[in-house]
Parts: sequence; C-alpha cells; structure tokens
Amino acid sequence: MTEWAAQDPAVAEWARAQVPPGAEGVALAGAVLAWTHVHGAGGLEVSGQFEGMGHDGATLLTAQLDLLADGFGLG
Repeated sequence: MTEWAAQDPAVAEWARAQVPPGAEGVALAGAVLAWTHVHGAGGLEVSGQFEGMGHDGATLLTAQLDLLADGFGLG
C-alpha cells in the first residue's frame, strides 16, 4: 500500500489528507480492508445468503468492524 501511495499522486494526496506524513500505506490498507469487509458482509446479507441459518447479518458486520478497529488500534 505504501508503494501504491508513492506511485499514484491522487491516491497519495487523499491519504496524506487523512493521516500524518509517512502513514499513507496504513491509511490505504485500512480503507481497502474496511471497504472489502463491509461490501462482503453487505453483499451476503442483501443476496439472502444468511436466510435459513438463523444468522443476523448485523452480527457479522459488527464483528468485522470490531476486528478492523482492533487491528488498526482504534478500538
């Protein structure tokens, strides 16, 4: 992710606006991981993959957000 920020000026500009200098890679990793986790859980819920399982999609989404927060020291 740090290399991506170094090679793409638009991405680097976005990341620098969000975090202190030198943390662009972490910001990008967090954004990409959060987007994919939320997109995946939401997609599974919307497509009805949890029906008949007795599973609440909100439980999975909350668990994923908690894991991401813990992983990035936000929890």
